[in-house]
Amino acid sequence: MADLDRIRAARAVLAEETPLDFDCGLLCGHKCCTDFEPGKNLGVYLIPGEFALFDGTEAWASWEFHSTEEYEFAPSWEQYGAIPFLKCTGLCAAERDKRPLECRTYPLVPYLREDGRLEVCYAPWALGVCPLTERYRLEDLRPTFVEAVRKAWEILMADPDILDHLRWLSRQLKDWETLPRLNQEEA
Repeated sequence: MADLDRIRAARAVLAEETPLDFDCGLLCGHKCCTDFEPGKNLGVYLIPGEFALFDGTEAWASWEFHSTEEYEFAPSWEQYGAIPFLKCTGLCAAERDKRPLECRTYPLVPYLREDGRLEVCYAPWALGVCPLTERYRLEDLRPTFVEAVRKAWEILMADPDILDHLRWLSRQLKDWETLPRLNQEEA
């Protein structure tokens, strides 16, 4: 389980960072936080250990716990039995400091190259949901945001379970070469 101090440090790197110089939720009506259609399973997974930063009574969230036997996770995460899944029930505007790591990095996702370099790209699951993926190239996003996402994952990947997750996730990303991404040298 990731060290809580490491999780706090990664979240702190992203605390004030946003993809654009304005609230990108204005482009879509905060779709990633408010798209509550029945049958949709929109939400974010917490990394192992991150749930300790919540009390489970957040008014803007509902919780599910997804079995590692029924859902696909990195092999090392099977030891946890279930991974917390947060579904938004409203905007967390009053408690933005409680946003999970994945909310802070959305719509970007880490990608660990075979040579060990960490890159970021648009998450394939954000395509068609987040207007940033259609209207902005990665180079158009705030460079400080992109760098903060990369730095946060660098902090976290010092943990063996998170490193295992990044390797697993990187293998899962389809058509990597066609996904928009930003190399370290370009950051």
